Amino acid sequence: MGEEVSERVIEQRLRNRIIETIEVLAGGNQGLIDVNYNEFFEGFYDQWHGGHLAVKPNSAITEEEERAVDALGLMLESITKETSHFRSEAEYLQSGCAERIKPVAQKALKLFLSRGRFREDLEEPSPTIDKFKL
Repeated sequence: MGEEVSERVIEQRLRNRIIETIEVLAGGNQGLIDVNYNEFFEGFYDQWHGGHLAVKPNSAITEEEERAVDALGLMLESITKETSHFRSEAEYLQSGCAERIKPVAQKALKLFLSRGRFREDLEEPSPTIDKFKL
């Protein structure tokens, strides 16, 4: 049998997944190359769709962090529409879309990492991992 996990730990884990997704986007062209062009966008859409976080509310995410994710999501939606006819990674790279996303993602990432990451094995009132690695 699996171990019971609290709702709070699940929320902490989801916040950490959002950070991982934003890290890819913050890499710009290199992030696109690292994960391929489908995952570059779809990884984020696993966490955000319909104009907001996929799992909401999330007590591990501040309002400011949520606004940053929403701003990034709106930008990605716009670029996704603009590039919907692309069929290859090369087209995405040549368009410069990943580099346009990069500064917005880096700003969001900096915000998230300023608080750090949560542990994924127990509840924490605030993040404690990577708190000072910017």
